[in-house]
Amino acid sequence: MEKVFAFVRILNAALDFDREYTYFVHPSLRDKIKRGSVCAVPYGNSNMLRTAVVTSFSDKCDYPQIKPITEVLNYPVTLNDELLDLCSFMTERYFCAFGIAARTILPPGQEMQAGVFYEVLPFDTSTLNEKGEFICKYLENKGTTDERDLIDEFGEEVKILLSSLEKLGAVKKTSRAKERINEKREILYRLSSADEAESAAENPEILKSEKQRTLVRFLKDGGVISVSEARDIYGIGQAVFTSLVKGKIIEKIEIRKYRNYIDTTEDIEYYDSPLSPAQKEAFSKISGLMDSGEAKAALLYGITGSGKTRVIIEACRKALSRGKSAIVLVPEIGLTAQAVSLFRGIFGDTLAVIHSLLSVGEKLDTTRKILEGKVKVIIGTRSAIFVPAQNLGLIVIDEEQEHTYKSENTPKYHARDIARFRCAYNKCLMLLASATPSVESFHKAQSGIYSLIRLDERYGSATLPECSLIDIRGDKRIENGKIISTPLKEAIEKTISNNQQIILFINRRGYNTHLSCLKCGYIYTCPNCSVSLTYHAYGDSGSFPSVKRNKLVCHYCGFILNKPEKCDNCQSGHIGYYGFGTQKLQEELESDFPGADCVRMDADTTNEKHSHEEIISSFREGKYNILFGTQMVAKGLDFPKVGLVGVVLADASLYLNDFRAGERAFSLFTQIAGRSGRSDKKGYACFQTASPDNEILKLALTQDYDKFFQSEIALRKAVLFPPYCDIAVFSFAAETEFDANSASEGASGLIGKIHTEKYPGIPMIKLGPYREGIYRLRNKYRQRIIIKYKDKALSRKFLSECFETILKKIPKTVKTEVDINPPII
Repeated sequence: MEKVFAFVRILNAALDFDREYTYFVHPSLRDKIKRGSVCAVPYGNSNMLRTAVVTSFSDKCDYPQIKPITEVLNYPVTLNDELLDLCSFMTERYFCAFGIAARTILPPGQEMQAGVFYEVLPFDTSTLNEKGEFICKYLENKGTTDERDLIDEFGEEVKILLSSLEKLGAVKKTSRAKERINEKREILYRLSSADEAESAAENPEILKSEKQRTLVRFLKDGGVISVSEARDIYGIGQAVFTSLVKGKIIEKIEIRKYRNYIDTTEDIEYYDSPLSPAQKEAFSKISGLMDSGEAKAALLYGITGSGKTRVIIEACRKALSRGKSAIVLVPEIGLTAQAVSLFRGIFGDTLAVIHSLLSVGEKLDTTRKILEGKVKVIIGTRSAIFVPAQNLGLIVIDEEQEHTYKSENTPKYHARDIARFRCAYNKCLMLLASATPSVESFHKAQSGIYSLIRLDERYGSATLPECSLIDIRGDKRIENGKIISTPLKEAIEKTISNNQQIILFINRRGYNTHLSCLKCGYIYTCPNCSVSLTYHAYGDSGSFPSVKRNKLVCHYCGFILNKPEKCDNCQSGHIGYYGFGTQKLQEELESDFPGADCVRMDADTTNEKHSHEEIISSFREGKYNILFGTQMVAKGLDFPKVGLVGVVLADASLYLNDFRAGERAFSLFTQIAGRSGRSDKKGYACFQTASPDNEILKLALTQDYDKFFQSEIALRKAVLFPPYCDIAVFSFAAETEFDANSASEGASGLIGKIHTEKYPGIPMIKLGPYREGIYRLRNKYRQRIIIKYKDKALSRKFLSECFETILKKIPKTVKTEVDINPPII
């Protein structure tokens, strides 16, 4: 039999060691292994097991000594040709290791754990001391034993003894692959045979108790039951089952049980209203693109409340009618609950959800159901773009402008890039949807790269809200330290009296944004980050459970400090509290509107699994008058009873040091205003501001995206920003300022040298090094270099060579990354 060799990529290999490795495939594994299989291989001099992915095979090998693959792991997902090609695309596009790309694509829990085991060897144990001889006899009786079992039996000190015995040759240490997440199984019981059951039911000598007879009667009708169900329904316990199994009247069976993460008991909103003429026209265009059998991209631009979701549902139906599946992405976990309530009424059990709050087991079970063809429509946040959807026919990216579609961790991918790759591979449609598209996407639609499909009217009898600016300069309440101005307070009172609901937006968590000494000016800052500490008055900061109340918290690294009684610098007792956040707004709402029920929605109140769903469903059901919070309340939510939306401090979103600041502010204000007036009743939106003449605010009041785009695109072209160029940011983080500065300066010189000597024809603008906006983060000083370029093959080759050279030249203690087109510069 000819030998077979496999080329593999190690999942956790560092970039320096990211290459193909060759392993021998034992004949016993040949029927189990294929391209894309996840396997365990011995790696390095220590031969410790590592998880790898098979990329190809060969019957030849140039190396005389080749290690064998240890095991083909029994996981539900292998990387098919599409996903292996996607790994290669991500490696080139995002300058990451192939294994890192594969780990990102594979569902969590795929990477195996290496268990350490010991077995006894032939050895003269009389030469050992008493403890060593005892361990050897123990292993001789038990056989090969897991190190953890030995530690449980004899304590941690046994590891030292085992190491000594291994050196003497008395025991052998091995490592084996172990699955991290197992299938969830359920034990059920059924009749052994109908004849036995029939005779048993009629024979009181066999079924002596009423509980036995009750159980057999139930199972006679062809049912199966678990012990827990029998206990709850009939009061029948394990002893009854044991006796009947022993008598061969019933038998035990084991089945796979999927972990359920969708609450199927809640009322499902069946969203199947007739399409308006505008929606029919939009869907007709989408349908034509889907029927083309080619890779297509389209932008569904529609004002808030125009019914984009209804059109998306029809597009998903179209995909399923053609025997294909669909992926629908939403920007935040908070929006998955609403999407599920809309989609489940139509797609039922063929719907699945993927987001970060699901357990590893739930994600694996979802993946299994997708692979088995039980799931056809997948809704999820950014990572759902990687699900192994069978016969993919449609990818939808809702609220496509949101920065949450861009990963902050390596690989720093954008879901839109991955969607374009997968749609090109599967020859299907990528559908972007938004009321405020990104400037880049709308520019592609205007240029004909994407098909532009418009919905310019609200659905049904709903109309756009009436928007107004509230100039807070000179407002008495604001001057007295209140957050809500007099006009906004009156509007809230009127809305409540009209039995309508209110949404208030404030883009800050906590109670106060910072504390400082009124005598010496000392400001309480994080010792690990270049930011002020936020005061939390109440103990609900879910991201940091140790926060009880009256604490200062860093929202970046989690540092916690007790509320000071005296200044740490001058010992003065005069401490000033400045700024405000969601907690202080909550206190003011409860004080000013004692009869209103209020609910807060921010990162501190939504950290638990179903907290988003509970808040959203409770507000929709009318249990609360006022919903307030951070950006979670601004995007995509549809509440027909909302009559007023208020932005507490619009200025906080306007003046940010980033070229996309205007785009984000316009999008945010337009989206917030769009939450109001989504039924036949008139809606209102109020923006509190000290800058009533700001052009962005004025455009947001009218939701005039076309006018905003014309203004913004002219500015981008004049100063050369996307979409007229691409941007690569080289970042450097080190524990000392000297290391961060010297690394960035050295890298800047290397980039300039490589460009001059090897790629002089590539248009390139290099800016920096500069300090990052937050210069120190989690005890690391940070610098960056910005490069403007055009995304072409030669440009990517240039950037790749720069990155590889920098990694070789600068110290390993400096963390270096490249981010392509980051959402914030």
